[in-house]
Amino acid sequence: MKKKSTIRDVAKKAGVSVSSVHIALSGKEGVSSETREHIKAVADELGYQPNSYASKLKKRTQHVVILLPSELGDNGYYYPEIWHGIKDYKSSTNANVQFTEIPFGPNEEKQAINQLKKLINKGEVDGILTVGNLDSDNITPQDWNVFSNLGVAVVFIISQNHHSSSICCVQPDYKVIGRTMAELICGRVAEYGSILMVAGNPNWPSHSLVVEGFKEFLTENNKTNMVYYNHSWTSSDDNYQAILNELKRPDISACCSVYSIGTVMMCRALEESGKAGHVFAVGSDLSNKAKAAIRNGVLNNSIQKNPYAQGYVGLRTLVDYLENDKTPEEHRIYVGCEVVFKSNLAMYEHHRYSNLFF
Repeated sequence: MKKKSTIRDVAKKAGVSVSSVHIALSGKEGVSSETREHIKAVADELGYQPNSYASKLKKRTQHVVILLPSELGDNGYYYPEIWHGIKDYKSSTNANVQFTEIPFGPNEEKQAINQLKKLINKGEVDGILTVGNLDSDNITPQDWNVFSNLGVAVVFIISQNHHSSSICCVQPDYKVIGRTMAELICGRVAEYGSILMVAGNPNWPSHSLVVEGFKEFLTENNKTNMVYYNHSWTSSDDNYQAILNELKRPDISACCSVYSIGTVMMCRALEESGKAGHVFAVGSDLSNKAKAAIRNGVLNNSIQKNPYAQGYVGLRTLVDYLENDKTPEEHRIYVGCEVVFKSNLAMYEHHRYSNLFF
């Protein structure tokens, strides 16, 4: 089947912004008559017809599936705040939307995706909010193509899936996070001190881009510290032992982790090795264990990636698209991140502060 043209396709070919296309085709003021006619001509050429499609959708309830890892097990180190943001948006919106939540545990992804496919086959899905790192063995590029051809809108959080034609991805700027980690560490250790980075999965942009930003900062600032990279990304005895062995190196002066589970294993290893408080340590995210590690001086800092905003903004963006035909200006929406210290930790321990962080 021929892939349907999107508003982004029209904007690119017409050489204008997405908002200009929306204004021109909806009859609103804000563009010149010449630009409006140009955009309409391009839309006709590409076969893009948003008005009839949007009006058809608005006559009925929109069905949105939220397909995300659950809050259980190792997922509990990161996903609770994402679900908190989602639930806060759901409770605040009056949109004509029916939400179906499909949370899945570490060994339940295939089952969850099969549930999604059944709903799509029944015509009961208009939009999907999910993560970009779903296993391609469970959901293939062909599956994403079928969803697109059926007009199912997709918003990703955490990272983009490049096999899918999505509205956008709501995520942190991972390279900036890596650069921030490097600057924090380089400001505290001598150039002869070695660094351990718990670097996660090199195939996941949410991990690999942090590493890339870290390396960029070191290169740009002529830092010659030796860096040891540990590429574990799951919680296991073998992975923990590998991190512990690296921390026992006598030349290690600092350590950092690019993801939440790695942070928990790194903190445990710091304590077991007797290096807690002696090695400068920067973690990722704010699980309860990470908060305790900051309070107890095991972690000096942690980078808060704002999962609450990813959940809230991701779902809000998807609903705005379905209800109002509102497409984001950019294909990536970046949420702000913060460096957490012991001195400001209290601010992150109360949900009333959540809406300040996006």
